[in-house]
Amino acid sequence: MSGLPLDPGLYVNIFRVRLPDQRLSVMVASFSDCPSLQELRNEIDHARWRTRVYRYGEYIFGYGPDMHQLGIKGFQPQEIRILNHPKWCVRLITEGLGDFLKQQGYRELVSLGRTTFYEPQPYRTAASGQLHVFRGYDLRTIYLWREHHPIFGLIVDIRWEIQDSNGRRLDTAAIAQYNAVTEVAEIQEEYLPGNRINPEVSRLRLQNHILPFVRKHREFELPVSENIKATLEEKPLRIILGV
Repeated sequence: MSGLPLDPGLYVNIFRVRLPDQRLSVMVASFSDCPSLQELRNEIDHARWRTRVYRYGEYIFGYGPDMHQLGIKGFQPQEIRILNHPKWCVRLITEGLGDFLKQQGYRELVSLGRTTFYEPQPYRTAASGQLHVFRGYDLRTIYLWREHHPIFGLIVDIRWEIQDSNGRRLDTAAIAQYNAVTEVAEIQEEYLPGNRINPEVSRLRLQNHILPFVRKHREFELPVSENIKATLEEKPLRIILGV
């Protein structure tokens, strides 16, 4: 459980992400010169370059330790102010945190446009050890403007995955075959003992799962050539109600 003290009030699972206001080097090309980003990414993967590309308007940014290899594709070096490109910052935050999690053994699952990172080991077991309950974190990065400056936020949601002893993902119908639906729901804090619905599930998930996750991963490097780090604020966004 998180030991972070929170003032009384309403909170949402959004955490501010702070980036330093500095300039960095990238490789830049016109999108008209490289109309197929997928082909370019395939070439980068084949060459095993440690670089990524991202379209920003009419330009393509190349970044990462091996970005200068893109010179043979017509890219030119350029220095830019990172906060002048907030949509790209969103991508950098997402990629940087994802890289950090995968280095720790987290398993990435992309489905229907959503990305979830599951812990490498089961959070709990059910059905006398026959089922493994994995805890995952659905992560999305957003930004908004305040006084002409971009403000970045990380949305953190909890996801659960149930596997059998062979690693096969199970749905509710399959879990029912083990007579473990209620047991799994209690592990996920949706039910209280006695098969009662838990009215505090949102608060408990925030305190027991989301806050400790954010605290553990509050600082990570961005996937650029310079040593630039993002920092997560440990307290979630508090909602102020008008009167």
